[in-house]
Amino acid sequence: MAGTERIPLTDHVADAIALLADVRHGEVVALDGEAVGRVARGDDRARVDVPGVDNSQMDGYAVASADLGAAGDADADALTLPLGPTIAAGDAPGILAPGTARPIMTGAPIPDGADLVIPVEESAAGRFVAASAAASSVTVSPASKEPGRFVRRRGSDTLRGDTVLRAGQVLTPARIAHLAACGLGDVEVEARLRLIVLSTGSEVAGPDSAPVAGGVFDANGPGVAAALRAAGADVVARAAVPDDAAALVDQLRGLVAEHDADLVVTSGGVSAGAFEVVRDAAAGAGVTMAFPTVALQPGGPQGIGTLDLPDRRVPWLAFPGNPVSALISCELIARPALGAPPRTRLRLPVQLEADEPSPPALEQYRRARLLPSGRVRLIGGASSHLIGSFAAADALVVVPAGTDIVRDGDTLETLLIPGGES
Repeated sequence: MAGTERIPLTDHVADAIALLADVRHGEVVALDGEAVGRVARGDDRARVDVPGVDNSQMDGYAVASADLGAAGDADADALTLPLGPTIAAGDAPGILAPGTARPIMTGAPIPDGADLVIPVEESAAGRFVAASAAASSVTVSPASKEPGRFVRRRGSDTLRGDTVLRAGQVLTPARIAHLAACGLGDVEVEARLRLIVLSTGSEVAGPDSAPVAGGVFDANGPGVAAALRAAGADVVARAAVPDDAAALVDQLRGLVAEHDADLVVTSGGVSAGAFEVVRDAAAGAGVTMAFPTVALQPGGPQGIGTLDLPDRRVPWLAFPGNPVSALISCELIARPALGAPPRTRLRLPVQLEADEPSPPALEQYRRARLLPSGRVRLIGGASSHLIGSFAAADALVVVPAGTDIVRDGDTLETLLIPGGES
């Protein structure tokens, strides 16, 4: 991976996934615990049919269509049937005696012998009679005799053995409810890897201190940590270090040991400048690191390797220092390496006021806003320091390598991301 030759983004992502393969693992979580938002590690199958029995879709009367069709004049406006016992949800279904109707509540099992439900609103009374004046019969229209009417068939939603969750899917509230309905109480998910996030650079200042002349506040620490948490990681420590290679390695060793971290993610110090602290650290003992140049804008300079401890090697992803580059790296490299699900991608026409140039040797990701028209509009410029336009974006337009000009109306792949103006 060394050298100045650019490598495709897909190759670098594959390297990052391989780097984390040995530290990624699963854990079992209860559906009623911390399951929401987690990523399934394997497939899960339904343990039961859903619904488990034929049941009623309405409050009404369970009847047999044959009784309605055979009872007297087929053109009669009304038919009176004697009533059997009421069936509530959770009751045993029992049997429908021939020529009778049984009051049935929504979700209650259909009794043997019945094949349709007449809603209570379609009865002559239009409602159930109070228990104190219980009726012994019900008058209904024989025209409503289609078999299966208002009957929810067993397994009509899900069959026992159906795959109800696939590896890589996010556990949403609806999926959690579906799993629970299918008899599952817990599920294996991707464990939250324990991460150290470190910003580098002598110019970087925290929120409680004033930057040195020409310095900047640390945007990458909070931003990268937030992006990695959103990708399913547990950021156990965050810090900043000046351009001192020995201090960088010492601080990382201490933080990894203190927090038993699985992964180190740094920002800055990977480019071609005179003060590139991660590159400097890699030149010494205890760090194994390659510095590929990825055919990507923003985010081309990258570092990938390990922090070498006496008992283990801790994976290390080193991202560029400009804030947009660091966040794009989280989006395109860290998310798949951590096992986060892919973002939705659509092909959308681009709305431009003027042609936009693009470096043909690079795959470019431009910040953008989705429009009500179904088009997407580029916002801000392509420069990697323009974090304000990223904050306003809800999409990234992918300009493929080999493209030198983007024109109004061009249809391009668009990556949907959270955020943007409300």
